[in-house]
Amino acid sequence: MVMTLDKGPSGRIRGLRELLVGMTRQDVLLALQAFSPEAAQDSGYGESTDYDLIHEGHAYPPKAIFGFAAQRIAGRTLSANEFSGGESSPCFLILRLLGFEIVNKKPTLQGKSLVAGLVRGKTYDRFDVSQIFEPGCNFTRGAGRWGISGIVEVPQRSGNFVFLVTLEKPHEGNPYQDALTEDGYLIWESQSRHELDSPAIQEMLGHDLEQNNIHLFLRGNAASDYTYFGLLEYFSHDPNSTKPVHFIWRILNWDFEKTLLQSLGITLRAPLDPSYTPTTQTPKVGRLVQVDPPSLPRDLASAARTRRKVVAPKKSVDWAARDARNRRLGLEGEKLIFQLEIDELTAGGQSDLAAKVKHIALVDSAVGYDIASFAPDGTPKRIEVKTTQGPLSAPFFISINEVLASREDPLSYWIYRVFSFKPDSGEAKYFVINGDVEDTCELMATNFRAKPGKSGFLGI
Repeated sequence: MVMTLDKGPSGRIRGLRELLVGMTRQDVLLALQAFSPEAAQDSGYGESTDYDLIHEGHAYPPKAIFGFAAQRIAGRTLSANEFSGGESSPCFLILRLLGFEIVNKKPTLQGKSLVAGLVRGKTYDRFDVSQIFEPGCNFTRGAGRWGISGIVEVPQRSGNFVFLVTLEKPHEGNPYQDALTEDGYLIWESQSRHELDSPAIQEMLGHDLEQNNIHLFLRGNAASDYTYFGLLEYFSHDPNSTKPVHFIWRILNWDFEKTLLQSLGITLRAPLDPSYTPTTQTPKVGRLVQVDPPSLPRDLASAARTRRKVVAPKKSVDWAARDARNRRLGLEGEKLIFQLEIDELTAGGQSDLAAKVKHIALVDSAVGYDIASFAPDGTPKRIEVKTTQGPLSAPFFISINEVLASREDPLSYWIYRVFSFKPDSGEAKYFVINGDVEDTCELMATNFRAKPGKSGFLGI
């Protein structure tokens, strides 16, 4: 008998661990015995890129094995897009509880891992940068991948880049006309060998913050070391330029003070946005008051489950759309919660943990949360901050990346909803939500990514 499975908007099965609590070691052994790459492919499984399930000296894709092992309970094989794998996922937890070994193929998950040691505003030389991104790699000053190049893709063919940019007038040793604007845009030229159809340029044109990072290191002249400015986002390019290709990038979380930039010997151009007004690096902190989250109505589809429902405000203001356009507001909210976590851990006598709190969104936009913190007992917390000047009832946007991050490890995933925020005074209220957001929020599809089919457009 095929089980009826409750799914969220992303197509993932809700409460997977509870549904498959009856899975046995024998179920997995039978799946291993019957496994074939062809059968896995028919259910949407490809080769495992990061993990192997090791059994009797052979390696198997753990997610596919789990999907097939679920057949006795669910009445059918689970397809690849119905659940997630990875550390702390129900898939891996159940397999390990049943005594199976799952190993990571790579010491770090390149391209998706957090970049340890990076601090915005800190100075690095080329050797430092090379060892942060490729520990132990060979380094030759003035030559090779890290010693001279201004663009390094790391790992290669990953879509993750490091830009090492010198802002000085063009001369024989540096023909590029790169510049930085007052409102945080980098006017930048690729390497002179690059054309629009060069693989690296195509990767940059398709840059997606949810999947990849482009890190910017800047210096004012060739005699200085580089200062880390954080992450870049594609803004525009000149389709008529070639060898080099001309880009404009937006620096995420632009809050650098003029005094810092002047000390680095960086001269700024006029802002691209005429309405731009400078901000400060340190937010004003007023009263930050915690309140209870919205009420928890009974989910009529399943009496055993409850979900927080975010009710649209009565006014016609679309706060979610407004907040999404206001990146500076989001950064200020993240700073408030970052400091709140440090202060609360310190007040609780956990100064060692407070020193380890990290504002992850400043150095990695692809992990699905903003702040890495800790509960008082040392349990990790992954915090996504959503900020609005609107009321408690204002909805917020959440990306599929954030939804999946909450599903991977629900117990450690927290949303801090900052609302009624007054940037001038730093006053705000907030509430917290813990767990898989498909269980704790009412998700409503508001946008779709459309890709024209092979048959072209439909005529009317």
